[in-house]
Amino acid sequence: MLEYARMKMTFTTHQKKGFTLIELLVVIAILATLAGISSPIIMSQMEAARESTARKTCLDIVEGATRFRTDYGVLPFRTDEAEPTEENNYQVSLSTEVGSDAGMLAILTNREEDDDNRMNTNKDYYIRSDVQEKKAEGLYEDPATGDLVGLYDPWGKPYYVLMCEENDGCTDPFTGKKLRGKNCIAYSLGVNGTGKAPETLPTAGKRNKKDKKNTEMTIEEEEAEEAIADNIYSWKKVNK
Repeated sequence: MLEYARMKMTFTTHQKKGFTLIELLVVIAILATLAGISSPIIMSQMEAARESTARKTCLDIVEGATRFRTDYGVLPFRTDEAEPTEENNYQVSLSTEVGSDAGMLAILTNREEDDDNRMNTNKDYYIRSDVQEKKAEGLYEDPATGDLVGLYDPWGKPYYVLMCEENDGCTDPFTGKKLRGKNCIAYSLGVNGTGKAPETLPTAGKRNKKDKKNTEMTIEEEEAEEAIADNIYSWKKVNK
C-alpha cells in the first residue's frame, strides 16, 4: 500500500511538471527564426498579389473602354470636361481620382445621374467593382459629393488613363512611341505609389537618341527611369 502511494505521488509530480525556462527560450528562438525566414517570402507574395490585382484592373479599364467604343463609336469620357487637342497629341489624359476622370467611371459603371444626357444609354456595366470604404482596391464613393466615384489601386493611389480616337493608337507617355491599335491605355504607379506619372504629354520620358548615346544619364534621369519601371501597365510587361 505504501509502495502504491509512492508510485501515485511520483506519477502526479511528473504529470504537473511544465517547461523549464531554457526550454521556453529555445522554443521562442526557433519561432523567431522561422518568422524571420518566412516574413520576406510572405511580404513578397503579398506584393506580387497586389501587383497582379493592379494589372488586372488596368486591363479591365481598357477592356471596358474598348467595348464601349465598339458599342457607341466613341470613347467613354465627356468632351466638355476633357477635350483632345493637337497640343496633347489628340488624346486625353485622365486620372481615376474622384472628379478627375471626365465622367469615365460613371459611364462605365452605369452610374450616370442625368438620364437625359446619358452616354451609356443601354445602362450596361463595362466595369464591375465593389464599392470600398477606403481608397484601396476598387471603387470609392466620395462622401463629400455623394455621387462621384474614384477607382484606386491596392496602395490607395488612382490609376492613370490615356484615350485617343486616332486610328494609329495612343502615344506612350514615357517613350513617345505610338501604340498601334490601342485607343485606351492605363497604368498604376505600383508599389506604394513609387512609379511615375507623366508630367507632360506625350513625351515625358523620351530622351534624344543622340544625347542618349553620347552622354551619361543625369541622376534625375536615372531616378525618373527607375520610377517609370515601377509602374504597372496595361500595354506592356516590365521585367523586374
